[in-house]
Order: sequence, then C-alpha cells, then structure tokens
Amino acid sequence: MRILKISVKIVLLFFVFVGCTTTKKDKSTNSKIFSNYSFYQRGLASFYDYKWAGRKTASGDKFDPNKLTAASKTLPFKSIVMVKDVRTGKSVFVEINDRGPYVEDRVIDLSAAAAKKLGITKKGIAKVDIYIVSN
Repeated sequence: MRILKISVKIVLLFFVFVGCTTTKKDKSTNSKIFSNYSFYQRGLASFYDYKWAGRKTASGDKFDPNKLTAASKTLPFKSIVMVKDVRTGKSVFVEINDRGPYVEDRVIDLSAAAAKKLGITKKGIAKVDIYIVSN
C-alpha cells in the first residue's frame, strides 16, 4: 500500500513538472500561413515596368504600379494569391487583375509594389510559389 502511494505521488509530480514546462514556439508564421492556402504553381515571377502605369489591364482596371496586383494567364480576375519567393521566403498578397506574362518561362507578372515587397526589383525575376487565397 505504501509503495502504491509513493508511486502515485511520483506520477503526479511528473505530470506537474511536464505541465509546467514550455515548448519553444515557432516564431515563423509562414508555416501557419501556407497551410491555410492551397498550392497552385511554382515558376518564375517578373514585374511590370512603370511605363504601363495608367493603361487598362485585361480586367478593365487601370494599372497602378503602387498597388499589390499581378497578371496571370489562368487565374480568374479578382483572385487573391500569395506569392512566396522560394529563395528568401518573403511573401506578398496580390490581386489578379491582368493577363500575362507573355514571356514563355514566366508564371506571374507582379506590380512594382509587389516586386518591391518580395525584394526582386534589382534582379527582375525570382522563382516563386503561388498559393490561392481566394478566387
């Protein structure tokens, strides 16, 4: 009987200590973000030049390089997608409002503002993953 009481106390102490410990939290929100959206495509992203500012896009909107928008050959207009730079892990949310890109190996054309958020304005292109947020 005495051994049983001691065993129960040891087990209870074990649970108290385990319950008081903390685990290291994942400070990266990316793992949570990406699990909420469905993967769509991987490929090269480029961005529009400022010379297109003010011109009509395929959706009828005026192109504004300062807005977070993009062109896709297949995604519906007004879709919101998250574009993630595969190398750096940086990401940006954009609205699809145009068609393109019309360069064979590219999958998305970003506005200058979106490209700046990804940090690709100097290089001009980047390998990206595209996640559908809403369409």
